[in-house]
This record gives sequence, structure tokens and C-alpha cells, in this order.
Amino acid sequence: MSTNIDFKTKNAIIIGVVLIVSMTINGMPTAAALEQIHSSREVSASVDRLWNTITNLGNDTAWNQVDTMKITKKTGNIIEADTTVGPQALHLKSHEIVMLHPKQSVVTNVTQGPITGSRVVTLSPLSENKTKIDVLWSVDMPGVPFFAKGIAKDGFMKATEQALNRLTQAAVR
Repeated sequence: MSTNIDFKTKNAIIIGVVLIVSMTINGMPTAAALEQIHSSREVSASVDRLWNTITNLGNDTAWNQVDTMKITKKTGNIIEADTTVGPQALHLKSHEIVMLHPKQSVVTNVTQGPITGSRVVTLSPLSENKTKIDVLWSVDMPGVPFFAKGIAKDGFMKATEQALNRLTQAAVR
């Protein structure tokens, strides 16, 4: 019996061990498992001012997590848009349906792309010139390998916090 193992066999063993360790740490992936990401912020601005900033979709890329946005259809308070997301080198395509609930919330459903799911941005008046912004994502990451989803979720949370910071800055100007 030979103790020499060819290159392909070694790689298959390494990949198998990595998958087993990953499944042990992260558990088995399930199709119905949506990641929940929540963030909120109190802003020294009125609901009206924040609403105007959030619904200025032409400036959406300044505070949102999309690189480009092209509105393809608008019917009443429902807007459809094609977007690009992710690192510039990848320039990943995505499709969104945005539902506006005036001065209360914006519900975005991401129906195509590396990450799908929904984002709800809710505005709650605290006083005349102070508003709480809540952001709740429910996302599926079909384009992300399950063993990398923890890293992707952390990156998503960081990007959401940065977007809220930019939104806050834009609203108080």
C-alpha cells in the first residue's frame, strides 16, 4: 500500500475537513433561515426632514448600501429599481421593490441579487425635532457560501451602521 496521496485526493480531504468543521461551528444551512439585522438611531431632526432625505431616491446611494440605482417603474407609492451592490470589482446586480408609507416607513424588498430579503426603515417621532430611525433587515444570502455567512452578516451590520450615520448627517444639514 502506498503512503503517497496524490494532489487531488489531498485537496478533497482538506475541503471535506473544512466543510465538516464549518458545519460543526455554524450548523447545517437551511433554505428558510433568514438573517435578522437590526439597528436604530435617534436623530436631531423632524420626521418630515428625515422622510425627505430617505425618499430622495436620486440621492439614495449617498446613505444606502447600493452603488447605483436606476428607477425602472413608479406606480403611486411603489417604486421598482435596478441596483448594483458590493465591491466595485464585482459590480453585482440587484432588483428592488420599494413601498413608501408616507412619513412612517419605507419597505424595500430585494427580489434578485446575491442577497435577497427585505429592509424596513421606520420613523418614530420622539419630539418636535427628534426622531428615532429603526432599520430591520430580514435577509437570505443565497449568493454567499454558508460557511462565510457570519462574516457577511458582520459586514452587512457594519454597512447598515455606516448608512445610518450618513443618513443622520444628511438629515441634520
